[in-house]
Amino acid sequence: MTFTPGSRIAQYEIVGPLDSGGMGVIYRARDSRLGREVALKVLSDRLAGDPEMRLRFEREAQALATLSHPNILGIHELAIIEDQPVAVMELLKGETLRQRVARGALSWQEAVELAAEVCDGLAAAHAHGIVHRDLKPENVFLTQQRQVKILDFGLALRLPARDQSAVPTVADTQPGLVLGTLGYLSPEQIQGDPVDGRSDIFALGCMLYEMLTGQRPFTGATADEIFAAVLRAPVPALPRSTAPEALDRILAHCLDKRPERRFPSAADLASGLRSVLSDSGASRGLMRRARPSSKSLAVLPFYNTGLDPDAEYLSDGITESIINNLSQIPKLRVVPRATVFRYRGREVDIRTVGLALNVRTMLTGRVAELGGHLSIQAELVDTVTEAQLWGQQFRAQPSDLFAVQEEIAWQISEALRLKLTGKEKKRLKQPKGPNPDAYEAYLKGLYHWNRWNPHDFQKAIGFFERAIAADPRYAPAHVGLAQSLTTLSFYGLLAPDDGYPRARAAAEQAIELDPTLSMGHVSMALGHLFYDWDWPKAEAGFKRALAVERKSASAHAFYALFLTTVGRLDEAIAEATEARRLDPLSLVINTARGWPLYFAGRYEEARAQAKQILDLDPYFLEAYGQLVASYEGLRHLDKAAEAVVAYLEVLGRGNREGIRALLDAGRAGDARTYFQNKVALCGDMPMFNMRYLFAVCHVELGDFDRALDELERALDERAGMLVFAKADVRLIPLRDHPRFKSLLERVGVP
Repeated sequence: MTFTPGSRIAQYEIVGPLDSGGMGVIYRARDSRLGREVALKVLSDRLAGDPEMRLRFEREAQALATLSHPNILGIHELAIIEDQPVAVMELLKGETLRQRVARGALSWQEAVELAAEVCDGLAAAHAHGIVHRDLKPENVFLTQQRQVKILDFGLALRLPARDQSAVPTVADTQPGLVLGTLGYLSPEQIQGDPVDGRSDIFALGCMLYEMLTGQRPFTGATADEIFAAVLRAPVPALPRSTAPEALDRILAHCLDKRPERRFPSAADLASGLRSVLSDSGASRGLMRRARPSSKSLAVLPFYNTGLDPDAEYLSDGITESIINNLSQIPKLRVVPRATVFRYRGREVDIRTVGLALNVRTMLTGRVAELGGHLSIQAELVDTVTEAQLWGQQFRAQPSDLFAVQEEIAWQISEALRLKLTGKEKKRLKQPKGPNPDAYEAYLKGLYHWNRWNPHDFQKAIGFFERAIAADPRYAPAHVGLAQSLTTLSFYGLLAPDDGYPRARAAAEQAIELDPTLSMGHVSMALGHLFYDWDWPKAEAGFKRALAVERKSASAHAFYALFLTTVGRLDEAIAEATEARRLDPLSLVINTARGWPLYFAGRYEEARAQAKQILDLDPYFLEAYGQLVASYEGLRHLDKAAEAVVAYLEVLGRGNREGIRALLDAGRAGDARTYFQNKVALCGDMPMFNMRYLFAVCHVELGDFDRALDELERALDERAGMLVFAKADVRLIPLRDHPRFKSLLERVGVP
């Protein structure tokens, strides 16, 4: 089928052709039902009658439908029109990576950032058992917003439902058949051997080399010569003026002839690439060389050997305490908790993880319970040579745990030959630790706090209170209590008049006991912001937290939220980006970056941020709120409805009839019915911040008086969300209303 501008395919009006190729034509079209522009991919008449090509076309659409990810081209539907398949896809504006590389090599920073985004998309595909098999610059698109989109899953292979780390049997191709594009094929593809996600990693390595140099790594005058180069030629080194030495090691790992010697996953490769950026300071515009310094360390989660699963708080707590202790040393770069805990419970290859995290040294350990005693084994290893730098086994009573952790941290500093100041030595080795019962309760509280859900927050509060009762002078327990109470109060799961004053008392006590704890100041500042509505005190508190610990990702992230409330959005995004640089895989910190993007009207970027968070943890509730708001801002009400339903499913709430009505309204693009149904569906949720949500819905419905009623009730309930009222783009229609101006004055928003 061929279409001219103005012709129609179902509800789609053709605007004009976008591209054509061997498979068919892609048109730009307008969806008259939902009022959005889309891309239509139509199979050519020549191929439409070929059952094999039709199956390939439909298989690509099915693969894209399975993969909902910001770095993968999105598909809305596969329609059958006049017995011919038509793929309805998101419309992209920008250029392919091939077009970009044709203009010359990229800076190494830009190349690494783009490659890391490709990794994110590949990781999502591989998680669904889908291998691309034809990754090349033509199949990577750069949008005008500089977001990466992976295209063309026409050769994608769906792996059997089994352990994805194993090499599968190719189920849907003929044995020995070579599929893919010359110059990007992995050795196993050339030889017709079974493939898995590591073939995509090889292709990405070829692309990264080409981005950096403008040349392909393996070349030849004929296909046979190129095949021979891929199979036998060494990986060419990068010109030293082109990129940091760390990228040579990463490329060599990607392009190893043996799949088992490559990065085991795209997520590991993404971590390695981003660590190069982080270690070089590239994200802040500095131009230092990136290499794993001898003063860089990853503390992998200690392995629970034979411990009761209920006692995992011990192995997790040991790991986190050592990370916290060593992070106080300015001369040492310590990988943050959220990043290393990806490897929890996994057997790892030291060299590969060292590359992924861009660290020279790694601490691993095991904890076992033997006859009422704890056996703790720790080992410090050089990730390049795999030589042991230090190792020791400790046999201790549970009451000795704090002292053992301090001793491990101290001995690591000695093994790395760190020259510590007197103050740093005092931080690492305190003359007197907490009461053992208090410390055990604190570790249990920390364990539940990190699980980040309402039920575990409540349990964390109980354990932190138990720790304080056992040792009132243990400052970290007061910080944990303040954080838990503040979080529950903000999300409306605890009455603000109850939660915030208790949180303030705990934060004040923590600061009095130990003013060097950054999170004590953060907790105090959050109380000033969300409950006292005292902006000067809140900003002063965030600045004190950053003065105490400049490397505190949490302090940067929460300061970004403060800046958002007063409309200083460029500063907010910069602070949040710095927080993510310091702790790139933290769910809370990534969410804190999404909200300033949303309030700045950058809905697509906020949506992508929320999707990335949910790829890391599909149960992280805050990301759903961000995702729903972003889809509503984009007027993708079908996707917004699906996100609301996913949120309710995680909560275990929502009636079937209400869910069906919301989905139907969203898919029909009926905004009025959608927002009415949303209010009805969420109306029975016992949360103190729901008034703010209802106000937003009533603004969308044009019922401004009802919206203001809800906001005033939220003010009476002291809802923390009100601090965003001035910045919230959803409330713009109310800004000139006297009642809204009066409300902002009562809240005190500057």
